Amino acid sequence: MIQTYSIDYRTQLCEFFSRIIESHKAYISHGELQMGIALDSNELAPNYKEMWLNYLDRQVENPDNTLLLYLENGTIIGFVLFGITNDGARPYGVIFDLSVDPAYRGKRIGQELLQRATESFRDKGIRDCYLESGVNNHSAHQFFEHHGFKQVSDIFRLKL
Repeated sequence: MIQTYSIDYRTQLCEFFSRIIESHKAYISHGELQMGIALDSNELAPNYKEMWLNYLDRQVENPDNTLLLYLENGTIIGFVLFGITNDGARPYGVIFDLSVDPAYRGKRIGQELLQRATESFRDKGIRDCYLESGVNNHSAHQFFEHHGFKQVSDIFRLKL
């Protein structure tokens, strides 16, 4: 069952995210680096949970963003965080995060969450949707390509 995020799920969502990223460091992308969640592409910050909760709180405060949870018997097994950004030539959609518990992958949960996000964008007249993914997160890349996404850039980092 998909439902909109409420603060009641804040701690459970953080624990869900923690299990995913601790077991699958390939999830780390430039977003996690910029937010202070990760120190490098394979190393989480010591206080990454606190940093992720700060990120979560900022994202859900933004009225242009939506966080949907996929629940089974009150337990989070997937989520998608998406929003509209207005800093381009025209507004565009961004999938900030999408994750499904590995035990539930292949059951169309990720597809359903992604579909809800893209339908929301279409309903609001958004014509483009972007996302970013860790360079070694090949299973996610295949998933997104299977659903029509095309790679348009690479992101580079210089540590100063």
